[in-house]
Amino acid sequence: MKKNILLLTTLSLSASLLLAQSSTTLSVGGTYSDGKYGTENSSTSIYIPVTATYKNNMFEMDVTVPYIELDSEGSFTWTPGGPVPISPTKSTDYLTTDSLSDPLTSTDTNTSKTKTSGLGDINVKVAYTFVPTKGLYLKTSAIMKVATADKDKGLGTGENDYSAQLDIYKVLGSAYIYLSGGYTLMGDSNTTDYNNVAYGSTALGYNFTPALSSGINYSYREAIFDTLDDTQSASVYMSYKASKSFKIATSYTYGLSDSAADNAYTLTLSKTF
Repeated sequence: MKKNILLLTTLSLSASLLLAQSSTTLSVGGTYSDGKYGTENSSTSIYIPVTATYKNNMFEMDVTVPYIELDSEGSFTWTPGGPVPISPTKSTDYLTTDSLSDPLTSTDTNTSKTKTSGLGDINVKVAYTFVPTKGLYLKTSAIMKVATADKDKGLGTGENDYSAQLDIYKVLGSAYIYLSGGYTLMGDSNTTDYNNVAYGSTALGYNFTPALSSGINYSYREAIFDTLDDTQSASVYMSYKASKSFKIATSYTYGLSDSAADNAYTLTLSKTF
């Protein structure tokens, strides 16, 4: 009887501890970007993701549902790296050109201004963080992009993508170094053959106070077509914890390659429950 009581007490304490270490965070962001993306005309886009994140000890799962608005000349499609121009000069990337209504396979040279908007592709991520030594964090993630966007509007490729990612975070007193790298298996359609994509970023940041931090970041992503440049960009960011459960983050990104947005402005609000 005493053993049963001890077991029940231990299980209750373990469950309470587990519950105390779990949390749910809801984030709403917005990114406005503009650029030519390697074309002769300027385009603008608005990307508004809503993300729900559940954390329990070292385990993390999040789901992101985005809204996209794209104002461009010519044909574009939205990818995990942002908008990508689609033009007849990239015919080697296509398996067929039967459908003129699909911006991914269109041979229409019309560059009139078009504006599309709607639900983007939903992203689901499962991650686990390892702490091999004090101040060093290794996060391994599996990511699936679910093809929920309307490809006929250029809001997605119409295919699921699968990614594996590793993040390394190292604390150096009040400063920190962040490294991230991943690889995406792009889903091919019956009309379009995409390159699989390697991507990565590195950041150097500083915690001015427990609530305020800032840093600089460099990002790189391979192109989904051989005829496009790889995307490179640099950004400055700042994060402020207004309270124990509410955080504000903002950043400015500058494109370093023709395929990147010239400028991008981001604001994110996060609430932890």
